[in-house]
Amino acid sequence: MDRATTKNELLDELMANSPAAVMRGLRRWPGGQLSLVHLHVLAILDIEGPLAMRALAESLDVSQASMTGIVDRMEQRGLVERQRDEEDRRVVRVSLTDEGRKMVGGMAAERRERLSEILDDMTDEELAGFLLGARAMHRGRERLHARLAAAQESPS
Repeated sequence: MDRATTKNELLDELMANSPAAVMRGLRRWPGGQLSLVHLHVLAILDIEGPLAMRALAESLDVSQASMTGIVDRMEQRGLVERQRDEEDRRVVRVSLTDEGRKMVGGMAAERRERLSEILDDMTDEELAGFLLGARAMHRGRERLHARLAAAQESPS
């Protein structure tokens, strides 16, 4: 098989998980139905830590009014909390609660468990090949990120 054919077949395999399948998984989440927006908020706050409502709205590309409604619903579920900024009381920061952190950790554990089940069904040969490919993908992703970062830093 030539390189172009191999590359296209790999892309087909990597893209096989449909958005519909992802949404079905979120609807069956143990803590109750989870929307993609809520998942995005959880991920951002997990990575960035507490953020001002304005910054959170910008990162999701929504209005502050929409962000307020999103945070209201997440706060009702106990996933996030609002706090006034110590230096500027007009600024409201949103942070994960213990329950929100627990949900993020639970998602990671659930994902690891499902992946483990998939790997259990592979032969030793398939596992070794997959590990080799996964490590190559990791190196390629790091090289791409380095190139993109360098391109952003250099003036055009």
